[in-house]
Amino acid sequence: MAYAIQVTDVNKGEGFLLLTEDNADFQRFDTFEEADDFNYEFEQTLEDGLSSAVVEFN
Repeated sequence: MAYAIQVTDVNKGEGFLLLTEDNADFQRFDTFEEADDFNYEFEQTLEDGLSSAVVEFN
């Protein structure tokens, strides 16, 4: 199983998966711990009204 970061616009209720820097694919992580560590830092960069969470990615 892999993990990804889901970003949600809390005002619109819309969510999407985070892409890699080159936008070629979804950003995937092999373990929950890797995804959670990345998300902790990533969440600090989000604008107001956006949130992020680790989700399972198949």
